[in-house]
Amino acid sequence: MKWLLMIVLAGLTCIAAAADEPRVLRFATWDGSESLIIQQRIAAAFEARHAGVKVQVEAYGGGYNQKLSAAFGAKNPPDVMYMWNFPLYHRVLEPLDDYLARDARIDAADFVPGLFRFATVADAGAKRERLYGLPAGFTAQVIYYNKDMFDRAGLPYPQAGWSWDDLRRLALRLRNPAAKAFGFGLDVNPDPYDFQSYLWSAGGRMLGPDGVSVQGHLNGTPSKAMFAFLLDLLKRDVAATLGVGDGRNQRQMFVSDKIAMLLDGAAFRVELKQDGKRFGVVGLPRFEGRPAQSVVSVSALAMARDSRQKSLAWDFIQFFSSAEAVRLRSNDLPVLLSVAAQQGLKDDPLVRPFYAMAESMQETPAHLLNPRWTRAQDVVRDAIQEVFLSGGDSGEILDRAAIKAERKLR
Repeated sequence: MKWLLMIVLAGLTCIAAAADEPRVLRFATWDGSESLIIQQRIAAAFEARHAGVKVQVEAYGGGYNQKLSAAFGAKNPPDVMYMWNFPLYHRVLEPLDDYLARDARIDAADFVPGLFRFATVADAGAKRERLYGLPAGFTAQVIYYNKDMFDRAGLPYPQAGWSWDDLRRLALRLRNPAAKAFGFGLDVNPDPYDFQSYLWSAGGRMLGPDGVSVQGHLNGTPSKAMFAFLLDLLKRDVAATLGVGDGRNQRQMFVSDKIAMLLDGAAFRVELKQDGKRFGVVGLPRFEGRPAQSVVSVSALAMARDSRQKSLAWDFIQFFSSAEAVRLRSNDLPVLLSVAAQQGLKDDPLVRPFYAMAESMQETPAHLLNPRWTRAQDVVRDAIQEVFLSGGDSGEILDRAAIKAERKLR
């Protein structure tokens, strides 16, 4: 009888110990440094509101996609994760439409217009579009200008509504060969996603609306016109080539007054503030009378379809995009218009252009048109670099690349 009592007591002890153990919610992020620290603070704030819950922040770093894919393949994914390529991953993610519809804590109209489209994927089986993520961060592309270089040259700062011809005229006057200073900095090995801003503003694109046709778009007349314009800046020695491993770090060159203007997103603004650099930002220029368009890069929080604690996972996703958490993410642009207004950011000349350019996007990024776009994007990247660095016939290079990229998609 004594041994039976001991077994019962041991069992009760194990049950009590298990009850004391926290529920662990796994959250995967690609961020590091200050952004990771902020996310850990958000996780701690969530834990404070949910007794017995521990948020395990998993920083995958540079190998994010490979580690995430491996976790899904092993049927052991994190409950919640940062996500951007929803067309590629949506089959292993939990649809969030119903969660959003019944959660009064979230006002979808308060989010920057257009962000939800990046987390929405057409469900062929259900013949409807479904939402797979809640926006957490965004940036658009703008032109940064070096106030010190403009002031020394006695030139007015660029204003909203300017054109690429205006940029060229300013760049020519800001160029100083003796000081090895350039009027513009051009990334000649760009992420093809970001390069779409150039083509869209010229009326071109990389991929047609059908999601398959590259020919007639990447190598179409409008796209070739933009390439020709940028090539002209390089040939006149007005633009510095960036991104080709030649030691030309754009941050160092901008801060040391070697570049007067360049195109970049919101993270560069944080870097320049850390450097104490005097700079301004302005929306992208118009090309041949067309309205300027910028790509928008959106990060969102998604839930694994295999998560065993979906209610808790949704609560974390909701909290991450709440006003409280958005305010904590001080190095990101607020995705909530109410927070941006409270902080006066939409009237801040160093921030306002990002929101304006985010609303400018009318085209659809290539990866949202075809989940297999990753097969073709390296072909496009190589072609862009070849156009700018080889000295060959740019039209012929783009024609070859369009054929090759399209084959990757068919």
